[in-house]
Amino acid sequence: MSNIEKKRSLPARAFFYGLRTPGRLFNRLVFYPMLDRKIASSDLELLVHDKERGLVRVLSYGERLDWSLNSGKACDAVPWLDRIQPLIHKQSMIFDVGANMGVVSHWFSQRCEHVHAFEPHPENVSTINSQMKMRNNQNITLHQMALGKEQTEMQLHVKGFHGHHSLGDVDNSPTVDKIKVQVRTMDDVSRELSIERIHFLKIDVEGFESDVLLGAQTLLGEKKIDYILFELQETLLESIQRSSQEVFQILFDSGYQILDLNGQVMKSEEGMLIPNGDYLACVDAVKTAKKLASSPFELI
Repeated sequence: MSNIEKKRSLPARAFFYGLRTPGRLFNRLVFYPMLDRKIASSDLELLVHDKERGLVRVLSYGERLDWSLNSGKACDAVPWLDRIQPLIHKQSMIFDVGANMGVVSHWFSQRCEHVHAFEPHPENVSTINSQMKMRNNQNITLHQMALGKEQTEMQLHVKGFHGHHSLGDVDNSPTVDKIKVQVRTMDDVSRELSIERIHFLKIDVEGFESDVLLGAQTLLGEKKIDYILFELQETLLESIQRSSQEVFQILFDSGYQILDLNGQVMKSEEGMLIPNGDYLACVDAVKTAKKLASSPFELI
């Protein structure tokens, strides 16, 4: 509030607020919807840029610019990106499985040697490619495929929100389409690329985390993946007859330990309650917990 407004009496402030109300209503009911339609039919892209973290995210036409600005975050990954940053170094080989629009892939690419990004949805792939051209990025290899437990072809359930596409009809948002996509295993892809070690693996595949891990049994068994970041939502998993415990057990059976991003080490107990959230698997959870950084943002 300006100094002038502070000095005004309550009736005066109410009067001037009333004068501004038609403008606010016009913006909300006429101007903003008109702007949305123009953006939808335009070839231009709107971007949110987090200068501190080097994050650039494309805004969909129906997304309010002030939503991102008011949240203080370029994307919802910021709380965990802040925390894992000390684990990434210039020599890191990173796999981003479920790259979506490539925001996190680009963040990784500024801090590591190379990123292999895996994304099956054509529109998301197009967005990643446009961002790579804009940034003149040379250390991201984009693979238009999904990673799973076997080499096959599956239906991708296309959701109303670009970050919700899944190989199963999960209940995160309505399915609006289905497309066939190629599925490969991480073991096979790594072998073909002559990659012997993955320093950091990020998995965001809307309920199919266990399939990705089952397709990496050789890498996991030989401890050739240093860190594995994944998100679990029990209700989403239950909608396709899966569970968080199933994901944990694959990692425990491979000799990994698991911690949340607040540094709490998770116990290997059958039937244990696993809260929704982001988790990190590694060989030494206590040592890794000490490396995690803080963030001004709470984990969702």
